[in-house]
Amino acid sequence: MRGTALLLVWALSAATQALSAPVVLYVSPEGRDTWTGLSPTANAAGTDGPLASLSGARDRLRQLRAAGELDGPVRVQLQPGSYPLAEPIVFTPQDGGTPEAPVTYAGAPGWASVVSGGKTITGWREVEPGLWVASVPEARGGAWPLRSLYVNGRRAVLARSPNEGYFRIAGKAAPIVDPDGNERDSGKIAFRVKPEDWTGWPDVTGANVMVFYHWETGLLPIQAVDPESATITLTGEMKWPFWSNQRYFVENARAALDAPGEFWLDRQEGLLYYRPRPDEDMGSASVIAPRLTQLVLIEGDVQAGLPVSNLRFEGLSFQHTNYELEPTGHCDWQAAVTVNAAIQANGASDCAIDGCEVAHIGNYAVWFAQGCQGNVVRGCYVHDTSAGGVRLGTGGIPATEPEQTRSNRVTDNLIRDIGHEFPGAVGVWVGQSSDNVIAHNEICDTYYTAISCGWSWGFNPTQCHRNRIEYNYLHDIGRGRLCDEGAIYTLGLQPGAVIRGNLIHDVWDWDEGYGAGGIYPDEGSSGILIENNVVYRTASGGLTVHYGRDLVVRNNIFAFGRDAQIHLGRRDQASTMTFERNIVYFDEGVLMQRDSELVSRNNVYYNTAGEELVFPLDRDWAAWQASGQDQGSIIADPLFVAPEQGDFRLRPESPALKLGFEPIDTSLAGLTGPPELIRLARSIERAPLATPRRPEPPALTLDEGFENTPSGVTAENCITWGEAGAARIRVTDQAAATGRHSLRFEDAPGLDFAYNPHLWYSPHQTSGLARGSFDLRLEPGALFWHEWRDNASPYRVGPSVGVDATGQLKSGDQVLMNVPWGQWIHFEISAGLGKQATGAWDLVVTVPGQAPQRFMDLPCDPRWKALEWMGFISNAEEATVFDLDNVTLKVEKP
Repeated sequence: MRGTALLLVWALSAATQALSAPVVLYVSPEGRDTWTGLSPTANAAGTDGPLASLSGARDRLRQLRAAGELDGPVRVQLQPGSYPLAEPIVFTPQDGGTPEAPVTYAGAPGWASVVSGGKTITGWREVEPGLWVASVPEARGGAWPLRSLYVNGRRAVLARSPNEGYFRIAGKAAPIVDPDGNERDSGKIAFRVKPEDWTGWPDVTGANVMVFYHWETGLLPIQAVDPESATITLTGEMKWPFWSNQRYFVENARAALDAPGEFWLDRQEGLLYYRPRPDEDMGSASVIAPRLTQLVLIEGDVQAGLPVSNLRFEGLSFQHTNYELEPTGHCDWQAAVTVNAAIQANGASDCAIDGCEVAHIGNYAVWFAQGCQGNVVRGCYVHDTSAGGVRLGTGGIPATEPEQTRSNRVTDNLIRDIGHEFPGAVGVWVGQSSDNVIAHNEICDTYYTAISCGWSWGFNPTQCHRNRIEYNYLHDIGRGRLCDEGAIYTLGLQPGAVIRGNLIHDVWDWDEGYGAGGIYPDEGSSGILIENNVVYRTASGGLTVHYGRDLVVRNNIFAFGRDAQIHLGRRDQASTMTFERNIVYFDEGVLMQRDSELVSRNNVYYNTAGEELVFPLDRDWAAWQASGQDQGSIIADPLFVAPEQGDFRLRPESPALKLGFEPIDTSLAGLTGPPELIRLARSIERAPLATPRRPEPPALTLDEGFENTPSGVTAENCITWGEAGAARIRVTDQAAATGRHSLRFEDAPGLDFAYNPHLWYSPHQTSGLARGSFDLRLEPGALFWHEWRDNASPYRVGPSVGVDATGQLKSGDQVLMNVPWGQWIHFEISAGLGKQATGAWDLVVTVPGQAPQRFMDLPCDPRWKALEWMGFISNAEEATVFDLDNVTLKVEKP
């Protein structure tokens, strides 16, 4: 009886296994979608064999499932070759599997199975020496707005000018006047150019500009050019107003097709022009033009709670997508956040992209957007992207649980060479998404941030909780293109977040920028544990906190910051941080910037140059410790093995070990597999790099009467800030001390800050005797303030003077005189800089018809020695007006 029972159990088990046997379908470039796909090759009769496409395999599986013939794992095996897509392939809930029976689409080894959204371009002929053309009939009439091209697997350059570097905006454009005579501000949609950059004013039909902001760019089509006013007008707006000397270049113009490696498409005639590089033979070159904008769409029903589950892609190569520039252009607030992805999912559960390549694409590589939970991107090679790498979640807070994106893993991926069209794109971006793991990735060769986590500014509610960013290897970040960036960048409240075990080096911004750090907790970043990271060779410091609360920074090594080592956060935003058992090791730059609520202890500080350390508020070591900070900390050489070579192991006798510092094994950071991906990462050669030196900014002298700036626009060579509604600062022809123009400040109620609107110049003057002057005309009730500052953190104030609502002229709390309303008053200021600074300054005020009034040795901060910021401020909280003219600044050098 017992034997019979065992036989029955065995039989039932065998039957179950037979029912669950894997189904394998084959796909081949030589296949047909009318065949069964059950064989990797065609039969002798040519009547059956492999399928021809992914969509054919998907549809065959749907047929089998409808017939009840699928109850086990499914594997769709693609043979080596190219699989062009006519349209993106869409997977819906019926196309997924189960944990026990996943559906897998797999490629041949070595990424030999290529899923392509491109078309091979043939029929090339040389029309002049070094210029080739091919007919692309599908592109005629603008039907195919091609923006990228690949020749022998290498990205070509959309024809641009200049070929290297940038043009510089000359200044603001005049207001736009509509047919009814109404004026509209042109600050975000037009700008003046330098005529020498536009010699001949070529045809720019179909061309666009790429304009560089601090941390983002705008791709904006050109609507018109006006040679008479040297003005470019665009079809859509930049997010921020343009400013004089801002960087830009022109692309997609026929006149710019002048360098090897550049291409241009005549969209009306459907003719594609290309100038080959020296090593390219157009007789045999493989030229692929991307046609599709996306390749794979995973579309679950988020609202109904019906995800696409257990769908896997293994070992495939996804290539060739185009980005179709919107008619009004494209500009994001940050991170190229509205650019889509080649592989994009909504409503995906327990899906995987494993061991794949995503390359030569015009957007992001992978995006698990809304309602995506438990998915994996692992062991992939993402490279040569117009935007970024992998994205998780969206910018909006999910309203329901099914809409949440959470518990995903991005691990062991090599992500590099990204941001070709959207430099502000990110290697891995996490939005309003929780419980994700970003680990053991190598991210490098970016133009902006490597990993960005969070999408809420300030201390507003978020759904970005408990994310882990650990053991990643991040290097060669920024590469001098943008600024205000970090290898790891965070935003907003992030309770339970951990940044651990990451190895970061070589992070730098553009040479006129203002920030590129290793770990950068930006606005409101709070509740984050930062531990066991090694960060070295950065432009702005290993840790660059803007502001946030409850940050714990422990057991890290921050080394070789160029400008600074640590930014502590802003006290005015109630920033709080615990800073303990860290090693800060440097040879240039300041130790700390900013000043927050801080608990620091048991740290090791060492300046290899032997210079005395200066702590916030200009405190020396004794004063710093007397304030209660850094109890148990020391100033001593931590005795690294070879820090100049990036070896931050500690020698056994290191004093850091006695303070409880736990050695960090940097070999744990980065890829752990697959082996071929590790070998590929190590085979990439780069020239040895020292963090580029930031050039000394040119010292600015001023003689500005606003005569060369059109009426109605903002002033040039300065930053205008805080305009809103009726509050603005614009050149006017309604009043002038001399000439025809002055600068009018119009204030208004309801602004965010009383000191708006305001503007400032950046003189960068550090020595000599500075002499400044200006003419001022005040309407009744205007509140005016003028101030000179340095760039310390917090800044120190030199000369400062203002007029209150009663007409009293003041410096600090000292009343100097009364000034009249409605008359032009002349101010002259002089103050020593550098070694000539005395903590005092002189003022001369001249009212029409009166003798000059002299005020000598007015006090200022004795620590102020440099003129880095010269500001003019309207402090009113109601509608007021004042005019400024003839601003001058000259410095007599010693």
